[in-house]
Amino acid sequence: MARNESDLYPYSVTDLSPKDALVIAPHPDDESLGCGGSIVKHIKAGNRVKVIFLTDGDQGDFEGRFGGNYVSMRKQSAHKAMEILGVQDYEFWGYKDRNLHLSEKEVTDRLRHTIETFSPSLIYVPSPFEAHPDHRTSFKIVWELRKKVSITVALYEVLMALYPNVLVDMTDEMEQKKRAIESYVTEVFYNDYVMKVEGLNRFRTATLPKNIKYAEAFVLSENSSHFEDSLPLKFLSIVSQT
Repeated sequence: MARNESDLYPYSVTDLSPKDALVIAPHPDDESLGCGGSIVKHIKAGNRVKVIFLTDGDQGDFEGRFGGNYVSMRKQSAHKAMEILGVQDYEFWGYKDRNLHLSEKEVTDRLRHTIETFSPSLIYVPSPFEAHPDHRTSFKIVWELRKKVSITVALYEVLMALYPNVLVDMTDEMEQKKRAIESYVTEVFYNDYVMKVEGLNRFRTATLPKNIKYAEAFVLSENSSHFEDSLPLKFLSIVSQT
C-alpha cells in the first residue's frame, strides 16, 4: 500500500504552547539547545513552564580552562538563560555529571512528586538516542514514570538527531533561543552550539512552507501510546509495507 510523504514525516507544524510544560534538563544548557524556542512559545502563550536542571554539569570543562569556578559559572549562565527565555520557575538539583544513574531512584521519587504538585500537561526530556549517559538516564526515568502517572512526553534532540513526529515553528523565537545558548559561555567556548543548533533548526523546515525559517523537532508520545508507536520502529514498519 502506497504511503504519502506526510505519513512518514511531518509536513505541517504543531502548536504545543497551550500546555503547561515541565522541562527536564540533564545539564544546564540542554533546555536551551533542545527546546529553547518552544519554552518561549509556552511563556508567550501565558502558560506555566518549570525547568529542572538535574546535574551540575561539572564534567564539561574538558581542558580545565575554568578551574574551580566552572560549576558556579555554568549555574550563573543558567540563571541568565532562564531570564532570556522568560522562565521564572526553575530548580537546580545538583546531581553529579555522568553519574545520574547512581541516583536514579531518588530522582524518580523527586520527579514524581514534582509532577504531582506542578501538574504539567507536557514534559520535555531528551530522547534515548542521545549518547550522553545522563540524557539516556533522564529519558529512562521519565518513561518509567509514565507507568505510574498520566503524562504526555515530548522527546527533544540535543546532540543526536531524532526521527520526529512533531515540528514546532519557532521562527519568531530563534533570536531568544540563540541568546540563551550564548549565555552558556563555558559551553560555547568548547563548541559553537549556536551555529550548529541554528543549522539543525533551519534544516527541520525542509518539509514546511518557506515562510517558516526555523523549527524544533520532537517525538510526542501521548499518555496511552507506546514507545514503539512514535519512534523509528514504527517508521520502519511503514516503509516495509510500501
